[in-house]
Amino acid sequence: MKIKTLIVLMLLSAASLTGQGKLVVGYYPSWMKSTYPHTAIQYQYLTYIVHAFIFPNADGSLDLTGFTYYPELIQKAHTNSVGVIISVGGYDVDRTPRFAQVAADPAARKRFATAMRDFCTKNGYDGVDIDWEYPAAAGRSNTTAFFQELHDSLANALVPLTLSIAAPATDWNNGYDWTVMKNILDWVGVMTYDFYGSWTTKIGPNSPLYGNFTQTDQGWIDNSVSFYLGKGVPRSKLLIGTAFYGWKFNGSSMYGSGVGTAQLTYTSIAPLMQQGWTRSWDALARVPYLVNAAQTNVISYDDSMSIVGKMSYIKTQSLGGTIIWALGEDYFASTGQAPLLTALGRSIVTGVQDQSAENLPKSFELLQNYPNPFNPATTISFRLPSAGFVTLKVYDVLGRDIATLVDTRLDAGSHSVRFDAGSLASGVYVYRLTSEGASLIRTMIVLR
Repeated sequence: MKIKTLIVLMLLSAASLTGQGKLVVGYYPSWMKSTYPHTAIQYQYLTYIVHAFIFPNADGSLDLTGFTYYPELIQKAHTNSVGVIISVGGYDVDRTPRFAQVAADPAARKRFATAMRDFCTKNGYDGVDIDWEYPAAAGRSNTTAFFQELHDSLANALVPLTLSIAAPATDWNNGYDWTVMKNILDWVGVMTYDFYGSWTTKIGPNSPLYGNFTQTDQGWIDNSVSFYLGKGVPRSKLLIGTAFYGWKFNGSSMYGSGVGTAQLTYTSIAPLMQQGWTRSWDALARVPYLVNAAQTNVISYDDSMSIVGKMSYIKTQSLGGTIIWALGEDYFASTGQAPLLTALGRSIVTGVQDQSAENLPKSFELLQNYPNPFNPATTISFRLPSAGFVTLKVYDVLGRDIATLVDTRLDAGSHSVRFDAGSLASGVYVYRLTSEGASLIRTMIVLR
């Protein structure tokens, strides 16, 4: 690509991104190229793509082992006014320690800062994202020098390049000097996922929006936001993490005993509801989870409903946007659909999610489920004339609470949720929709 053309594309990208308001930053692992090619990406829902990963060598040069160049991705993204930045890091037991080695050596720091600027300029990247997991408190002064020198090098490129980080849910290691970092970073992408997994002995939500230290004792998104705001990070630079994957646990109930056994993409989770798994809603964390018929496994994950709730949180809290791990993990090649990215983009990207007044529902409506009668699953649809907190519950004819399908804030518009009654007996059930003090009720029939 000629340098003049590159400059034009970069300037076009920067101008377009500035106008969108919220940032949607999707991580694209280089190994996704074969299953989620650049031609399948819904660029209209993104502002940046983060191409992952490369690593530093201890002397400050670049380690490209395992990385796959993808110039077609960069060109296609720029054509759609989406920036592409290079991600350096990710957890690697052998290569992650090199960050500290580079930071401690002035010559290596300078070599790395120059190498990153040249790498971006040569290959058409718009910036650098550092995923250092995680700097230690003892080396904080070296870490600060590392980022300051990198910032200065990127700022002096022919077209200034962005600098961002993937940060822990809270800086528990106390490795960053936030009095400096908050000023030199373009955004802080907080990895608000993996709160529970193979390292915990309790089943919990992968990416809870809310929580408390009794149940969600490993943390939650709102708590992470409070932490970084307390460090002085501007709301406009704070991006929360959205997960397109979940964790499978070897236990029988949410918040019970259990250990994470596998990390599953959304594309492998969604079909399980056709295979005897039952969806439930965690009213505290405001995320769904699945329990299998044998009650021996729980899967904590995010779906379109919980992601829309998180995007509403971003707007309510006036945050900068969201980072996504990882693009393509919700992509169904057979249909060409990426439902999580679609729901996220329509909810938060200015000019996409906004519906004109004449197209918005005129009234609060709860539609008859379809199919009805059904076995084992059905879809319940409803319409909201204005945004608000929504609850959708299922009861038996005696009024006993069977399931909570929705318990979150939703935008105005039409919404649908799938209900799996695989564990219920034949009979009549009631579903109730509540929003802003109004309630609607309908009945449905499970027929075995």
